[in-house]
Amino acid sequence: MDKAVIDAIREKEQLPDSMTDSEIAKEYKGTYTAARAAVSLNHKPLDQVLADAMGKVFPFMKKKK
Repeated sequence: MDKAVIDAIREKEQLPDSMTDSEIAKEYKGTYTAARAAVSLNHKPLDQVLADAMGKVFPFMKKKK
């Protein structure tokens, strides 16, 4: 399992830092949580995609940062 996926699982599941990467990989291998974490690395959340699209169509609706 990639280190980035393990870090995403650790963050989303709020796992303690004392849990090693190999323990996380062993426990979460092949689970929905691991798949969701892997997908989240490559894709923006749907609400962000919608906000970006609306910002292109209606520039005045862009959120100010």
